[in-house]
Amino acid sequence: MRKMFRLRNVFLLLVSLPLVLFVGYLIEFAHRKNSCAPGDHVLQSETDAIEVAKRKFVEKPSVRFHSGDFGSASAFVDALSETENCCSAVRSVTFFLVVVWDVQLYERTAARPNGRAAHLFLSNCGTIFDYDSSTDAE
Repeated sequence: MRKMFRLRNVFLLLVSLPLVLFVGYLIEFAHRKNSCAPGDHVLQSETDAIEVAKRKFVEKPSVRFHSGDFGSASAFVDALSETENCCSAVRSVTFFLVVVWDVQLYERTAARPNGRAAHLFLSNCGTIFDYDSSTDAE
């Protein structure tokens, strides 16, 4: 009977150890992705997320447009002020407990009747996870 008790303890340890390590990894991953670097701040509201997205869209050289007729990023951000309902942001939490802001910027002006759109996924601190841009067909 004593051997059976020890065997069960070893089995429980072998089953629970990977589970505990996996949960620990998820907690560390969520903490790392939700923590801000020096100079960044946690996005507090939809307005804050939109302003950070506009700034990152212009500043980041890694953000490239998929179509050549999109124009410059700074001209796009400047034209957003002329468009009603230009921007939206939705905050969500993934399965891995990472906060993601889904920010959509849309611009259509009289000077440029074909609309342009940018879709950015930001971390809780404003780091760009993914992005996409497009123009409306003529």
